[in-house]
Amino acid sequence: MSAQDVVVGLIAEALVDFVKRVCECEKLREAHARDLKLAEVADEITRAVAEGREGEYGPVVVKVQRKFLGRREVKAYLYGNEVDVNTLLAELSKARSRAAWLLNDCSENALIETLYKYEDRYLIEVVQRNFDKFKVMCAGKAPEIEFGEAPAHIIEGVVRGIKNYLSAYGSSH
Repeated sequence: MSAQDVVVGLIAEALVDFVKRVCECEKLREAHARDLKLAEVADEITRAVAEGREGEYGPVVVKVQRKFLGRREVKAYLYGNEVDVNTLLAELSKARSRAAWLLNDCSENALIETLYKYEDRYLIEVVQRNFDKFKVMCAGKAPEIEFGEAPAHIIEGVVRGIKNYLSAYGSSH
């Protein structure tokens, strides 16, 4: 086995590890889609509840009933189900936490950091340039990669990594 073969194998292994992580994150995004949607409007919902303002905020509807002597009762509906305000605020807090964790651990930068240990700037450049294209591999499809000025060992390693991933993992998705 030549040195070129060893390097190509390492690049292929790096790419498979990277794509596994990308696909894990895609599954997590799907699993926590409700939390992500809720976290997007959490601040607006919190203000509406505090100010006693009615409205529809994504998956939440806030209704206000005026009571005797200017008092008010705030009712909230989360995904169509009535919940008390404290439950709603707790759900918003959980959604914010999950969303922050997911957006941090699955950010483009965090995913590309998995490649730093391989210390190959060409590989990192290819992945950065084609980041969204690699996501199609999660559905068992081969991406169309733009290699730019990448050296032959990177191109060969990425192509081998794509084949390895799709043959090993593509059939299970």
